[in-house]
Amino acid sequence: MTHFFCTLIIRASGTRVFFNFFFNDRFICDIIQLTYKQAFVEDMYFMYLMKKLSKENFEKARDYIFTHGDDITIAWFKYNFENSSTDEFMSVLAQYQHENGGFGGLMYEFEYQGPCLKCTEHAFRYIYYLKEKPSIEHPVIQKMIKYVIDRYRPERGCWGELLEPGVNDGAHVSWWTYPDGNIEPISDYDERVKQYNPNGEAALAALVALYSELVPKEIYEDIISYPVQHILRYYDLASSLFGKSARLDHGQNDIESPYNMKCYQMFIKCLPDKELADKLSAIICQNPTACMQLDYSAWAKGYEELPCDVVETPESVVYPVVKDIVEESLNYLIERQAEDGAWHLTWGFWGFGEDKTFRKMEKLYETHCTMLMLAKLKRFGRIDI
Repeated sequence: MTHFFCTLIIRASGTRVFFNFFFNDRFICDIIQLTYKQAFVEDMYFMYLMKKLSKENFEKARDYIFTHGDDITIAWFKYNFENSSTDEFMSVLAQYQHENGGFGGLMYEFEYQGPCLKCTEHAFRYIYYLKEKPSIEHPVIQKMIKYVIDRYRPERGCWGELLEPGVNDGAHVSWWTYPDGNIEPISDYDERVKQYNPNGEAALAALVALYSELVPKEIYEDIISYPVQHILRYYDLASSLFGKSARLDHGQNDIESPYNMKCYQMFIKCLPDKELADKLSAIICQNPTACMQLDYSAWAKGYEELPCDVVETPESVVYPVVKDIVEESLNYLIERQAEDGAWHLTWGFWGFGEDKTFRKMEKLYETHCTMLMLAKLKRFGRIDI
């Protein structure tokens, strides 16, 4: 049960009386009304108590990460909590970069270790949360941008398939499978916008926007035009096309997909054109809870994205609109930490197989998710250390 801190101002016999107290439900107000029969409530202020992860539970999570984590997960812990520098973290991230500039080994839902756009997108997610971003001269960034630009498909208005055929050769969960058949060009620009899939694609567009100086102007403008137009046409409540895009993501309508909202937040934050960024921010803030699971108890029963899973930093353009439910859902997830210090997958039993390879993948993924949770709690000031 969520506890509240409340300041209640009542007026009794012409005198204001202030009460400060903790309580579990708002029926306490009725009790005060009975005590002061001639009183009426003049004003009331509620504030959720911000739970914090205790030092003891933080250390449990740390021990779990150092016992089960891979190099990148441990490096991310050291960057966030042990004063490791950007350069030190980037030197570890560089170990996952292949000669062609793409990254591999950063996804725990498939065994394939070669370079692919999906792992490259995940590499960018680390870079996105670095306090000091690597410069355009950094060799990792230069190779990364070249890899991404070389694989862009202007005839589709996106990168198309983010996986490589080799994913299918090893252990992989069903939703990360390289598809059969060819991805055909789309001749009409409006149709390309309509079919644009923000999940993953908009995160790669965010990388391009962040390092736009390394991208030829014509290519840059083409890449960002699709996420920009997709938001303007299909996310704006004032648009006649609102909610009518052609995409279904995991069976969800475009605006109901939490993955789309995550990627669009990064994309908007990275845009160098701040006037455009403000315009797009206002649009995605119109209906932000459409992609969030507001029944927090559902999280423990399967794969669900709570408000704090969708809005992962107080620096998000969406955070001010959904601050209360983001903070409340953080309270809920802090309480879901297991005794061993981890946040375990609540859906792993139907996603991963039973053989040793899948068990290893699942353990690495849970450790990765535990580290992401700690990093998120730190960004929101929710760790008592």
